[in-house]
Amino acid sequence: MTMKIRDIFSLAAGAMADRKVRAALTILGIVIGPATIVALVAATQGYSNASQAQFEKLGATTIFVSSSINLTQSDINEIQNLQGVSAVVPYYQLSGDIDIAGSQQGVSIIAADLTELESVLPSLSLQLGSIPSSSDQTAAVVGSSVANPDVSGAKNITVDEVITVSQIQALSSSFSVVGGGVEFQQSIGGGPHGSSASPVTRSFTVSGIYNPFGQGVEINPDSTIFVPLSVAQSITHIYTYTSVLVKASSAKEVNQVASEITNLFGSSNIHASTVSSLLSAIASISSSTSTLLEAVAGISVVVAFIGIMTTMYTTVLERTREIGIMKALGATGRNIMLTFLSEASLTGFIGGLVGAGAGSGLSFLVVILLQGSSGQGPAKSGSLSSSSSAGTITPAITPELLIAVIALATAVGMLAGLLPSWRASKLPPVDALRAI
Repeated sequence: MTMKIRDIFSLAAGAMADRKVRAALTILGIVIGPATIVALVAATQGYSNASQAQFEKLGATTIFVSSSINLTQSDINEIQNLQGVSAVVPYYQLSGDIDIAGSQQGVSIIAADLTELESVLPSLSLQLGSIPSSSDQTAAVVGSSVANPDVSGAKNITVDEVITVSQIQALSSSFSVVGGGVEFQQSIGGGPHGSSASPVTRSFTVSGIYNPFGQGVEINPDSTIFVPLSVAQSITHIYTYTSVLVKASSAKEVNQVASEITNLFGSSNIHASTVSSLLSAIASISSSTSTLLEAVAGISVVVAFIGIMTTMYTTVLERTREIGIMKALGATGRNIMLTFLSEASLTGFIGGLVGAGAGSGLSFLVVILLQGSSGQGPAKSGSLSSSSSAGTITPAITPELLIAVIALATAVGMLAGLLPSWRASKLPPVDALRAI
């Protein structure tokens, strides 16, 4: 008796239908593997893509310079005169409180030459209003989260509105080299500058509002109030810097400029970070994380393999009589083997299909957990957070990923069913019929 492929798959499907509970449990065991792989890989890759896209907004030619020593205006001029440097923007970091819906919320304050800031942060742009002049001590530009606070009962801030910032004090950044890596620290009230000035209160007229930016490196524009450089100098009486933004003339010159700045002041005194180095670090971490997660998910695939093989062996034993009748009617060993192999492959395929769908949905839950657990560093209690970056992470669910996990599940089913199918094909008809 010659059986067609269609007949073989019909028999396999019929056998699964006759044993619904067992087939369903076996498929459920397979689903876990593909679902885990899709969820973890899609979520981590989506998180990596979002992080890279955010860092790319900082500009391919931007260099973030942090110093553990006080840089004078003369030092800033030296950096400006380096070959390949097109712009240098030193800035001060301060902290303060603003009233949001009747409660004090911590806010970051950046004092810099605001007319030059957009040149080193190219994705930073005004939504409304204008940039104040460098000599204006009463005007400020606010980030989108400051202007539109995500706080119940809070009113949005508009252009020309007066805002009062209390408890303004210096927030200094520094770094140290630990075990070949770089650790950054922030301190309120002077830090490397040595200032111990008491906190002050200032009122500012909002001259402009920035468009949503997203998470930055040391500056989070959305949750920041920007004021001219002279404002911080009048408050802190500090005229040196520990934070500088440098723009290279082209992307090709970024690494050279970063090296020249480090050589100029010494690697123990200054640290220059580039967007390309940050992206490389993200890619490396993402790759390592994905590999680890895939290894964990692979364990569930091995469990599914064992489950299918056990199920198929049991099926062969239970269907010994059926195998004897098929052989007595003329079915060849090849037909028997293909029938059982088709059943195992079909089980794997259905498990992979369901797993791919379940994993796609689960990946969004993983993203929510990643977003909820990703901290933005130590923040002041009750501080205004940058909300514009939330919800920007989308799981990277690609057709290639879905096809790969379905193919993997099908292959696992086929391989797991290979030995039981071969055993079924080798059963002597007489021995099989005696099992009645």
